[in-house]
Amino acid sequence: MVRKKSPGLRLRQALEAPAMRLGLAVVPRLPRAAVRWLACRLGDGAYLFSARSRRLGLANLDLAFGATMPPAEKRRILRASLRNFSLTMLDLLWFSRNSAARMERWLAVAPSMRDAMASRVARVGVTGHFGNWELVGRYWALAAGGLTSVAMPLKNPAVGELLREARELTGQQIVAREGALKKLVRALRDGGTVGLLLDQNTDPGEGGTFADFFGKPASVSPAAGVLASMTGAEIIFAYALPQPDGTYRGEMPHRIPAAEIAAMDRATAAQELTRRITGFYEEAIRAHPECWLWSYKRWRHVPPGLPKDGFPYYAK
Repeated sequence: MVRKKSPGLRLRQALEAPAMRLGLAVVPRLPRAAVRWLACRLGDGAYLFSARSRRLGLANLDLAFGATMPPAEKRRILRASLRNFSLTMLDLLWFSRNSAARMERWLAVAPSMRDAMASRVARVGVTGHFGNWELVGRYWALAAGGLTSVAMPLKNPAVGELLREARELTGQQIVAREGALKKLVRALRDGGTVGLLLDQNTDPGEGGTFADFFGKPASVSPAAGVLASMTGAEIIFAYALPQPDGTYRGEMPHRIPAAEIAAMDRATAAQELTRRITGFYEEAIRAHPECWLWSYKRWRHVPPGLPKDGFPYYAK
């Protein structure tokens, strides 16, 4: 049975696409300082007026840091996180104009990542909802001569199509999650680069596995490990951190060579790589907690037989 949309939802979805088109027309023309100012105001508004975002984000921060972090610091991190999310969304629009020139001016890429992208090898690029993940995808697409990445479907298809167009301006190919495996394998076997964001839930009933994340098991996708093991690709872990002057710093702290992956036990390689990648996420988030998206039900799934004690209120 198909559930009918409420009048409020229908109205919101009817307004979302025109608002997105307006943003695509206006935001790229704004000065950099204006974009940053607007992101701060939007993030502050989300913190002040969205009780759901506050409750969710603070519950996650409580799980991650417990009593080792004062409540005031958790609130500061959550507010900064919402500002970062707002800036990432605005920058998806802002960098859609003169993309290459703006990235040259506003993105300083670490030599390790430049060198990695210059080598034309099959590569699984892993990033997360951390810093500016949209900018990482744009850079990878330009530097590698193309990028194949997976996007979750949005509830509003019209907005989803506008986002796809904005993301594909620099050579990304966005594929739907349904049937994505075959397309990703083909891209890697052709020597291409695949981009994945793996810091959100994958239902255990849909291929997800559990890995330790801030001391609690979290459901994760083994996609990077599976793809690398199947195709002989290397794995890189990278992100773009916002800087006080409005620029970004692109970093690649981890690279797992194809030869190292090929030497692993095929029966356990995907699980071991998934565990390592989850550790990469935790390492980055502990170093820069304000850059991660805390307002998300990250610990939604509890492993069978494990009590819910110590998990956030939304866990099931």
